[in-house]
Amino acid sequence: MKRIYAGAAYASRFVRDDEAGFVGVELDQTQGTTTRCVARLVFWDATGQFAFETLGTDLPLVIVEALIAEAKAAVPTA
Repeated sequence: MKRIYAGAAYASRFVRDDEAGFVGVELDQTQGTTTRCVARLVFWDATGQFAFETLGTDLPLVIVEALIAEAKAAVPTA
């Protein structure tokens, strides 16, 4: 995902950690010259469930919904 919302640019990236047992997407937010990871949506092998975590910021629902749709489409859950 690459989207602009209220002056901030949002971009997602695929993440995988076989040792920890998860796969998913992280969301980066860029404002001005600063980029930081603001959310993570991962599928945990051990629980068979997705988990969503925000990292210290409020996020617009439209961005969260887009991230969830992307993760569900991209992450194998079976």
